[in-house]
Amino acid sequence: MVHAPAHNRQIVTGVSPVALAAGLTPGMPLAQARSLVPDLLTAEEDAEAQRAALTDLCSWLIWLSPLPAFDAPDGLYSDTTGCAHLYGGEAAMLDLVRDRLKARGHSCSVALSDTAAASRALARSGIDQICLVPPGQQKQALHSLPCSALPLPEKTLSSLSRLGLNTIGALADLPRPPLAKRFGADLLTCLDEALGRQVRPLSVFQPVDRISLTQSLVEPISTPDAIATVIAALVPVVCEKLTARGEGARQLDFLCVRVDGSIQAVRVGTSDPTADVPRLTRLLQDQIPQIAPEFGIETVILTVSANEPLEAGPERSVLPDEAGSSETGLPASLIDRLLNRPGVVSVHQLAPRFSAWPEDGQSRVSPCDMAKSPLAGQMLWARPNILFDLPVRVQVTALLPDGAPRQFVLKRQTHRIAAADGPERLLGEWWQTSESYGAIRDYWQVETTTGLRLWLFRKGDGSHEWSGSGDWFLQGMF
Repeated sequence: MVHAPAHNRQIVTGVSPVALAAGLTPGMPLAQARSLVPDLLTAEEDAEAQRAALTDLCSWLIWLSPLPAFDAPDGLYSDTTGCAHLYGGEAAMLDLVRDRLKARGHSCSVALSDTAAASRALARSGIDQICLVPPGQQKQALHSLPCSALPLPEKTLSSLSRLGLNTIGALADLPRPPLAKRFGADLLTCLDEALGRQVRPLSVFQPVDRISLTQSLVEPISTPDAIATVIAALVPVVCEKLTARGEGARQLDFLCVRVDGSIQAVRVGTSDPTADVPRLTRLLQDQIPQIAPEFGIETVILTVSANEPLEAGPERSVLPDEAGSSETGLPASLIDRLLNRPGVVSVHQLAPRFSAWPEDGQSRVSPCDMAKSPLAGQMLWARPNILFDLPVRVQVTALLPDGAPRQFVLKRQTHRIAAADGPERLLGEWWQTSESYGAIRDYWQVETTTGLRLWLFRKGDGSHEWSGSGDWFLQGMF
């Protein structure tokens, strides 16, 4: 438990989950807490260390959205407008935030609503909870909360309590002029911010180690062409800084500060680290339709929120930036544009995977993991151009139980085989399942009298029942 001096006495400012279960709460006098738990372990609050820890946590939170902000002394804001789809929806995003904070050793409450003030009140009304408010429903969500959930002075809260105004709902239902006359305009401002009638812009936090450019414009801009011109001017400077550090951008945030103080933000990511000017410029300019300038944009900020070394090592082969292609033939710029398109949940590439059976020889991987996927070794035998998802059962006639096929029947049609090459024997992955132990397939490349080149295989070696049933299958076409 953590305590700090307030009004000539020590007040509890933070409690652990165990202390909370014992009945201790923030705001309780230290003497009362010790009377409830005699062997209580306490520590005096270190304001400087707490400020440094909150700064570190705010810097970490930039993975969620490009607009993190402080709610001192122990809270954080994050404007996640337009970010929820990246994490599978708003509910999944809140679960992910809480799980990652818990993994860092923090107990927290998370709330998401239309306004920062409403989210703050809901999050501070309980510990270890998640609250998701539907659009336009913040008034109903705040109705039963105590007035102390709002950032009001203690004197104002005491006066409201004496008048019997204990909830935000009771306060919101009163006529406004008497409230303003008795408590001042600050009370109404605080209430309006929570209910969404008034917006106070967040003071966005920018980590000191990030590459960030801020440009104040002589005149506010509002057209797509003007925004594109600003992007084209800032990206080369950012790329120059990245190149000097030997790094490439993996994520860029473009923030537009409007004349009313609110911020419009877009975020783009790349499939590999890059400092290529045309590629990054195109990605950012594709997001211009997502920006609502309203009465104009007076300041823009371009920040590299994630970066990695540019050198290609054994774990990553850097995709070409311009006309080149990745190992699967897809240009990196095309992959990036698909990944950043609104509404696209995921983009996958097919990569070779080591497997005993050909139908399991491919896997879906994300473009950034393409270089890390295990590649199949060089095959001594050719593989068909068309491989069926599942092998097709056929009836084969062979000279011997383990001999080459002479003809086969598929869908009541007989195909005579003019030439056959094989067998190529493949063994099952005995270390994976017991059914694969001892399993054998003998593959034959055959050509029919009509010119079809096919890939047939027999389950088993043709002699031992434990190696397979002896049935024949069609696997693919050359």
